[in-house]
Amino acid sequence: MIIRFSLDAARRLFTPVDNRFILDFLPDASDVCIRVYLYGLMLCTSGAAAEMDLGDALGLSETAVKEAYIYWQNQGLVHIRGEEPLIVEYLDLEPTKEGGVIPGKYASLVTALNTLIAPRQFDFRELVHVYDWIEVYGLDEETVLELVSHCMSIKNRRVTVNYIDSVARTWSEEGIKTREKARAYIEGYELKKHGATLILKQWNKQRKPTLDEMSLYEKWVGEWGFTQEAILASLPKLTVTGSPNFIYLDELLDSLRREGQTSAPEIAKADAKAAEETAFARLVFERAGKIEPATRTQKAQISMYLNELKLPRELMLFGAEQCRGANEPFGMMKKLWSEWHEKKITTIERARKSLEEKSVSHKTRSVKHQYPQHDLSDEQLEHLLVDLDRDIE
Repeated sequence: MIIRFSLDAARRLFTPVDNRFILDFLPDASDVCIRVYLYGLMLCTSGAAAEMDLGDALGLSETAVKEAYIYWQNQGLVHIRGEEPLIVEYLDLEPTKEGGVIPGKYASLVTALNTLIAPRQFDFRELVHVYDWIEVYGLDEETVLELVSHCMSIKNRRVTVNYIDSVARTWSEEGIKTREKARAYIEGYELKKHGATLILKQWNKQRKPTLDEMSLYEKWVGEWGFTQEAILASLPKLTVTGSPNFIYLDELLDSLRREGQTSAPEIAKADAKAAEETAFARLVFERAGKIEPATRTQKAQISMYLNELKLPRELMLFGAEQCRGANEPFGMMKKLWSEWHEKKITTIERARKSLEEKSVSHKTRSVKHQYPQHDLSDEQLEHLLVDLDRDIE
């Protein structure tokens, strides 16, 4: 059932035009857009069905009519619900929270935004937030475009206006209100995202980094001074954890920072030194006849004698050979090395001479401490001994 006014009846009725439309939207609209909006408004108000197509009634092409309604949709006054055929829904003009009317001066911005997020379009209520970004948060129009584009790159085209609003508030608080500052921020954000993504790829994790992970990356690069190459170079050190993550990596980088290793060359140099010290510790243990590998503490002690006390390598290896077969060879090695360091012995010849002197001195002390021998006869000894096979009387 279809009930409607005839077009003749519609001619004798009135079409109410809100003064807000006249004051705030009409001045910025083209003649074509105004004609299309008012004619459509008349059809909606009177409930009349036009005897001819709207475009034909106004002498406009279908494309011109569609473009006009797209313009009004961008202004938040209509909603295009279908294109084939064209179905347009007129919306009420709503006041802002402050009681004023949303200005039509942002027509070009709204058009640019809707082009950016197409095929989605901001509706009237969403545009209220858009205007707040400018009038409340102080962002300029170009910054708003950068803002929406940035949020879409994070959340895709279906990003909610509430999410964009939260980012806009943060930008405003941080003073990001111009296009230049917005682009600088986005560039830094992309660098953090790219760096954190590279780390995840190294761990074969196919996902986007979280905001917390990106914040950690920003700390490593911005506050601690690590280069991206240095961070990637440190990743193999986490293979022993079995399940590397950003928390473990943060602890590792903190220790490297304290050791002054914040660049890839510095880390490579330290790794080469550690590998060399490990190889030397293994050689020391081999000379001492020890099969098991040196522990971390033992390697650190060997490195101390080598690097801090400056004992020559060949001298330390000679000392290890002297401890071969001992019950506690490593303890004996440290005792020898410490003695040689105190005596400033730096050659194998002097070490060998020191060992010979020590051996002679030991024999001399043994002679001095010999106990006197007994002068008992065999008969006296037999008297003193007890035959365990006999009962003691």
